[in-house]
Amino acid sequence: MHRFFVPPESIVADVVAIPRSKARQIARVLRLNPGDEIVVLDNTGDEYDVTLTEISADNAVGRVTDRRHTSGEPRRRIVLYQALLKSDKFELVLQKCTELGVAAFVPFASKRTVVRERSGDHTRTRRDRWLRIVEEAAEQSHRGRLPKVRDPITLLEACEQANGVVLMPWEDEHSTGLRQMISKSASIGSRDSEIGIVIGPEGGFSEGEVESARERGVTTVSLGSRILRAETAAIATASAVLYELGELGT
Repeated sequence: MHRFFVPPESIVADVVAIPRSKARQIARVLRLNPGDEIVVLDNTGDEYDVTLTEISADNAVGRVTDRRHTSGEPRRRIVLYQALLKSDKFELVLQKCTELGVAAFVPFASKRTVVRERSGDHTRTRRDRWLRIVEEAAEQSHRGRLPKVRDPITLLEACEQANGVVLMPWEDEHSTGLRQMISKSASIGSRDSEIGIVIGPEGGFSEGEVESARERGVTTVSLGSRILRAETAAIATASAVLYELGELGT
């Protein structure tokens, strides 16, 4: 069934008032009819089976027939601190890491970041697009909560605000592998622990940035002998961490 995130206030008792943007998609794109069923999510981790009762060009109403806790959320909270990339690459990271189960995205600027922050309408438009990408990916992948996309900060700020175990893949790290670090870190195994992943820009991190990150408790890790693009490193690291935690099959 088609899945849609709606604001919690859209659900009153067993009646769901679908927001206009979703109603248009239901009526004009999907061409659903009264009696058809959808799944509605309120971003709390619960999902609702809903039978549509009214549909027009700009309006849709449904009736809740069942409610349950969604099974699509990882037990561990993964936060991806991602250096700003060219738009298509950054959007790919948002989409695929949302599908994998990342709980929050924190963009940051670093010394070798190619993309620079702009102000005004461009920034708002870009952020709106990021949020749409995350929402669509969360609906498609049966997530129960929308990952947060925070405002861009600096690398130093990212390192200082990161909690739990924080891993930074770096091509010049040769003694500590990603899998080794996950296995050795007892706190990663805690249900309530947070895992941070710090991924650099297209040009990678400078040695000075790496040293500053280490001083703030970040652990550099190796992803092996191959050099990965920034967007590939983000997806690969998130996948590896979730796999080692038992979140990608048993």
